[in-house]
Amino acid sequence: MDPIVECNCTASELMIFPCAGACSVGQLSNDLAKKMSKEGIGKMACIAAVGAGGPMAIKAANDAKIVLIIDGCPMSCAKKIVEKAGIRPTLQVLVTDIDMKKTDILGYSDEEMERAFKMTLDRLKNVPR
Repeated sequence: MDPIVECNCTASELMIFPCAGACSVGQLSNDLAKKMSKEGIGKMACIAAVGAGGPMAIKAANDAKIVLIIDGCPMSCAKKIVEKAGIRPTLQVLVTDIDMKKTDILGYSDEEMERAFKMTLDRLKNVPR
């Protein structure tokens, strides 16, 4: 029998869920969420815990005022995961909207990161707080 495992998920006004896929745009989405969290813009959240049905992760997301999904591409994996868990995303951004190509190379340029960061902040400005 598995022991009961608790995560450290707590709500924040802005919870950020990146897709973190195994490709260029997925890795940028993950690193963008880390950057935003480190800069105090919001709190990076664990998409894996939500996908696993973790009750604390799901509760934290449902308690957030804004749920931001950063998906790498139009597959929208992170958005689908949170929606299956009954979480309603406030805003979804796609890294491919900056004209970045999805490749199996797990890297990206500094310029691509800055464009994705600016795009995300610009779209967040339109979200009521």
